[in-house]
Amino acid sequence: MMFRRLLPAAAFVLLPGMAMAADQQPAAAPAAQSATQRSPTASLAHTPHAPAPEQVEAHIKALHDQLAITKKQEALWTPFAQDMRDNAQRLHDSIENRREKLPGMNALENMQSYAELTVERAQDMQTLNSAFAPLYESFSKKQRKHADALFQQGDSEHAEKGQAPEAAEQATSTTSAPATGGAAAQ
Repeated sequence: MMFRRLLPAAAFVLLPGMAMAADQQPAAAPAAQSATQRSPTASLAHTPHAPAPEQVEAHIKALHDQLAITKKQEALWTPFAQDMRDNAQRLHDSIENRREKLPGMNALENMQSYAELTVERAQDMQTLNSAFAPLYESFSKKQRKHADALFQQGDSEHAEKGQAPEAAEQATSTTSAPATGGAAAQ
């Protein structure tokens, strides 16, 4: 089960990373704003979380086991696994750098910083895909079918996970909003 929850992360961080999860509140945000009353634009300043090294290693081991990598495939697996480690470290460093600078950024700088982070992650994904392609080509039909199912399932779970916080947030905001009556309340 843990693997199925980590697989979507592989698609976005390690494949290029862990899912974006945390919202960073701008330094100028009012202290009175509570977590349940987040601004609808709060996600504009968010920075993703980087996985801890032990999470990366656990993910790599789980993926190795789930894909049933053979001894013959180890030579192709090794560069793929190393790319996952390198990408995770690069993501961690980039996130830390962004977080250090975030309090002093204006909106334009914030957006540019996030764009640069996204470009870096996309480049890491391309590198990882290049390492994965020959490994995937070496898979048996059974391994390919299993890999395809795992990645499809991982994407579905990631999408559901991403929608759940939004739905909960909307439910909280609608139940905590004062009733105004009439057509405007609809």
